[in-house]
Amino acid sequence: MRFFYIMLCLAAFALGSCKKQNFAEGQLSPIIAVSDLRAIYRGNDVTLTKDNMLGAYQITGTVISRPDSGNVPVGVVVMQNYRRGVLRGISFNLGDLAGTYHSGDSLLINVENTVLKRVNGSLQITGLTQANIQKVSENNAVRVTSASSYSIKQNPDQYENTLVQIKTATVSPAPTFEDTFAGDRFLVNGADSIMLHTEATSSFAKAKLPASATVAGILFVGQDANGGQILQLWPRGISDVSDITAPPDPNVNLGKAPVIITGYINDTKGADGNYEYFQFRATRAIDFSKTPMAVVTCTNAGTAAPNAGDAPGAGWATGGGRTYKFNLTEGTVAKGEFFYVGGSNKRINGPNTTDISSAKWIRAIAYVTNDGDGFGSKSSGLLPNSGNAGGIAIFDGVTVTEASVPVDAIIFGGTGKTTMYNATTNKGYRVADNDRYSSVDGTGAAQPFFFQGTNQYVIPHSTPADAGIFVKLGGNFDATAKTWITPRTFTFLTLSATAGLTDIEGGADGNKLTN
Repeated sequence: MRFFYIMLCLAAFALGSCKKQNFAEGQLSPIIAVSDLRAIYRGNDVTLTKDNMLGAYQITGTVISRPDSGNVPVGVVVMQNYRRGVLRGISFNLGDLAGTYHSGDSLLINVENTVLKRVNGSLQITGLTQANIQKVSENNAVRVTSASSYSIKQNPDQYENTLVQIKTATVSPAPTFEDTFAGDRFLVNGADSIMLHTEATSSFAKAKLPASATVAGILFVGQDANGGQILQLWPRGISDVSDITAPPDPNVNLGKAPVIITGYINDTKGADGNYEYFQFRATRAIDFSKTPMAVVTCTNAGTAAPNAGDAPGAGWATGGGRTYKFNLTEGTVAKGEFFYVGGSNKRINGPNTTDISSAKWIRAIAYVTNDGDGFGSKSSGLLPNSGNAGGIAIFDGVTVTEASVPVDAIIFGGTGKTTMYNATTNKGYRVADNDRYSSVDGTGAAQPFFFQGTNQYVIPHSTPADAGIFVKLGGNFDATAKTWITPRTFTFLTLSATAGLTDIEGGADGNKLTN
């Protein structure tokens, strides 16, 4: 009897377990994210259906193109969509109807049975008509993504057909006062560049082209004559261009050695971040708004990238974790005046020391959280405190390339050559013709790089570490003849918390300027 009862219970349990549960059925979204839509394209034209869009048939987004500016491919509308934390864009050709859609318009588009394909290299939705498109609202905010040329080139699909901003890029070839936006130039950002494109019929085609600027625009992917990929940034109007530095005034020539390097602090007492700075002296009067200059620092640890473990691929313009640029585009200095460039904290020797913000600062950047002007990645420190060599250079103009020669430059630290100069590839940091270095040797043979030929002079690392030592560079410079009467020597000046500008600018061991 007991056995029969147990079997009856098991049978009842089995029947109950087999009963189907009446769960509520979910409903698929009719909208597919633009990022997911782009992923459907695998190199061949594809017709968009509910099957390959997982039940969806619509996309939504905000228009970023401005047809009234004239700087957008004819008939093309560009829209970007931010969904699930991802921003992606797409374009579509509407012909004459493209002019009815403007930046800030929010659209809902039925893309079922349209075709996703690359047209001249650009990913587009084709086959749309106005009946497919519903304008939901107007004048919506448009999201802008800041990116470096390097990041864009590493992942163009991420940025294609989106509004991208490249900060403090240098225009190449270097423009003159008369050059305009019309046509193609390159925006150089570190060792990489993106093409800047402006249609000849655009509203700002005749505007003067800057030497450097922060430029926003729509990133288009195109093709060259050989089918190769071209990345182009198309500004939507002159308002997309900011932080403008004009080309150098052709009527003002700075001449030889307009500025010399007279000191630096690379290892402040305590934290270094945003406290490192570099001291310069003007050998003539300079208005940086008319004749801009640039300061570049370098660091060369074996792990520093790009070109980790090797000489810098683009010299002083390598960027990334190797070199960092400050553009000097504002302010004036008198002949003989000291001025400073460096971290934003403007303290003489790190935290809780004398405030020297009253000194002549031409450019300061919070480099711990900000990239350099055109190249250089944010960093906790720009110059090394030990190990391989570091350096400081100053250039005439803000356009710095691999071929640029500084008006003055110094190297300090270790004497290891591996990450400084590669004789096989002929890569390295170019020297300035000054008191310690020469671009040719005694026989007239070329030696343009540090650690090449006779260019072996290195200021040693200051010791002990973390002592707060300012490196004073003396010497006597003839400001009229533009020659060194006596070459620079170095003095390691240990700074107290209450030290002042007179300590780093004066004294018998400081720089002398004659004539």
